[in-house]
Amino acid sequence: MGEKNSPNLLLKLAFLSEKTNNYTDCLFYLSKLALTNPSRRLFEKMDKLAQEQNLTGYEFDDYNYFIIFYRRYGDYIPILLLTLGTYIVVIMVTKARRMEPILQIHKISIVVYLLLLLGILNIPSLYRTCIIVNENTFLREEPSSSSSVVERVGKGHKLTIVGSVDHWNRVIWGNKIVYIRKSDLWNI
Repeated sequence: MGEKNSPNLLLKLAFLSEKTNNYTDCLFYLSKLALTNPSRRLFEKMDKLAQEQNLTGYEFDDYNYFIIFYRRYGDYIPILLLTLGTYIVVIMVTKARRMEPILQIHKISIVVYLLLLLGILNIPSLYRTCIIVNENTFLREEPSSSSSVVERVGKGHKLTIVGSVDHWNRVIWGNKIVYIRKSDLWNI
């Protein structure tokens, strides 16, 4: 985030939006703040505001708790994995030079290591969210204006983006994959 999106500015904008009963903007600013300064208190505040306004997507659950943990300690996890990987590689190279058999546990460890590293490096790209900003927004079965409408929703709901097609985003709504126009959303 640049200087124009400093935590203090986002807090002030969220406060002003809440005071003017513009809860969509308030939740947007708080969600932006949660990207850089996640905290349990912040997620609980968003959840409380969302419940008061009958909005979905702001629930404080295990997934959000994991995101808080990852955002706080995410810089250390690759270092830990790199250290573990270096240790395993040193053991394997040493054993190979000595013509000793490599233990099955070390082979499994290197595979687990590579999978963890792959997952950790891709988590930020998988976690993209957005907020609906237009009233009477249509959620559709397919990425087309002629597709069946799954549901009509109001502004303020928070969605997880799982992909996109042309000017449509593929999102999760009520444990179902639906499509919504990109122009109806603010990306967080």
